[in-house]
Amino acid sequence: MIPATHNEIEQIYLAVEANASRSICVTACHSGDGVTSIATALTERLLLAGYATLLVDLNLFKSGFEAISFDQVNTESEVHWLQPINTHRLFTGVALPQHPSVIVNYRSPQFLTQQIHSWLQEFDRVVIDTSPLLQVNRGNIPAQSVSSACEHTLMVVLGGKTTESQLEQAHELLLRNHSNNIGMVLNNMRQATLGEEMVRELNRFKLLPARLRNALSQQILKNQWLSTIA
Repeated sequence: MIPATHNEIEQIYLAVEANASRSICVTACHSGDGVTSIATALTERLLLAGYATLLVDLNLFKSGFEAISFDQVNTESEVHWLQPINTHRLFTGVALPQHPSVIVNYRSPQFLTQQIHSWLQEFDRVVIDTSPLLQVNRGNIPAQSVSSACEHTLMVVLGGKTTESQLEQAHELLLRNHSNNIGMVLNNMRQATLGEEMVRELNRFKLLPARLRNALSQQILKNQWLSTIA
């Protein structure tokens, strides 16, 4: 998970503050692009700023959260503790809807708008984790519908995986649904550095002795100027 104190998260937080955004949709082209990590880090940063923040899980494609309920009195409440999988952090949140009729309601931008308005009566900020834009199945709540119901949308792009055509397709979906994009986050987790790319090309020269290639590779990887993203 990404710490809320990272400079990149601070830049996202400042963009949210500059736009006075109270409801933020976080989405991406594909599952695994880093939406849950960004959504939880942003939620934590908003909490650190003193905002009562609700984290909503609407990712029916592949949820990154599990709901934990400590309230034995009001078991019907939709607000639970949300815990990102494989972490020990807890957030006040809304878990995935389970009943088919509720899921159908959430597919309506009008219903979502009303629901977000209701949440904002109790919370200062709402951050929503959505299904991927380009991986659609009939069980999903379309990310573009969630986006159109929120004040602003944050797009996560996985470097080295998301293609330009996929990004254009996702951007068109958001524009078609009148989404207000606050910015894009480039996730470089799987993108090779310039040094790594040079080492890969170096290893293609089989005429060079393996010992020489290994020695050159070590020198390249140690160079801080070559540690930038290619």
